[in-house]
Amino acid sequence: MDLECTKESPAYYTICLHILAAISFPINCFGCYLVIFRTPHNSKYKYRQLYLQITSFIVENYMTWIAAGYYFFPMTGGFTTSSISDKFMRTHMCVVFYFFTFSYEMPALFCCFQYRADAAAELNTKYRIPTYITFPLFILAHSFPVTLGCLMYISEPSRDEQYKTLVTNFPKCLHMLDHPRFIVYDWRSNFWLIVAGTTAIIWMVSFTLYHGFLALYTMSILQSMRKHMSNATFKIHKAALLTITLQCIIPMGAIVVPVFFIFIVVLKELTQLQEIATDGMFLIAIHSLVSTIVMIFCNSKYSEIVRGFIGLALHQGSNATIEVISTTHVSNTVLTSRKISTRNRI
Repeated sequence: MDLECTKESPAYYTICLHILAAISFPINCFGCYLVIFRTPHNSKYKYRQLYLQITSFIVENYMTWIAAGYYFFPMTGGFTTSSISDKFMRTHMCVVFYFFTFSYEMPALFCCFQYRADAAAELNTKYRIPTYITFPLFILAHSFPVTLGCLMYISEPSRDEQYKTLVTNFPKCLHMLDHPRFIVYDWRSNFWLIVAGTTAIIWMVSFTLYHGFLALYTMSILQSMRKHMSNATFKIHKAALLTITLQCIIPMGAIVVPVFFIFIVVLKELTQLQEIATDGMFLIAIHSLVSTIVMIFCNSKYSEIVRGFIGLALHQGSNATIEVISTTHVSNTVLTSRKISTRNRI
């Protein structure tokens, strides 16, 4: 195959990842601050929201600077751009930990959607989903990261398997075996990798459908009970449901679109699209940033706080400008007065 591999990632690739991390880090920290300190103390939902914020935040930081990877497609392989795998753990464990942390976003979303449905059902207990259904689903959702992590762990290819994969499919990349942080997986012959991928797809599709069901079910409860609640209460429930739904749908686009494109590149062996497919990591890397922005602007209280901070910053900036202008004006006046005084003496 015509794919050629380089032992160094393009300079722009690492720079872009670090820039995204620099932008995302303060915004995500601000999002966590809003959830912890600017959410009513009696709100139990904020812990679910914080769960989602922290999991997506960890994933984003992990893939942008802690163990950022450069990938080769249609080969399912690559190397980490940092030396973390040299000092702390080998590259395969970096991959395992990446999938382990990423998959925790699903149970975090499950907790948020389930809480919204339970909160709406408190208006009329006949709508509450029985515990014997929700509890096993809770356990099943949280077993997903562990299961996927274990399957990925045992799918580690041996050096001989990697050599055979490169010789057979990517002979021009054979020199990559000398790279200390390189690893390649062959989905054609690696049974456990196929099991891991199939399991992930089944689990994610199943729970995505369940999340969609919970969103529609919660909205139906609110509509049926609208006559029995105040407009303020209805708006609070509706806004919270809308926020978590958008936090699920919008960032999902940043993940699904590049992953689908990579899938096509690998399946069709489109070697010429290698770099474009790899650059799709930039979109995946900002999904937490997008999620936080959606959370802030869908919550009227958070948006008001942001506007307050921006207004305060602009006010202080304008005051500083006025002070500089005033100081300059006074200095010029004094200087002019001194010149006139000097002329009078002459």
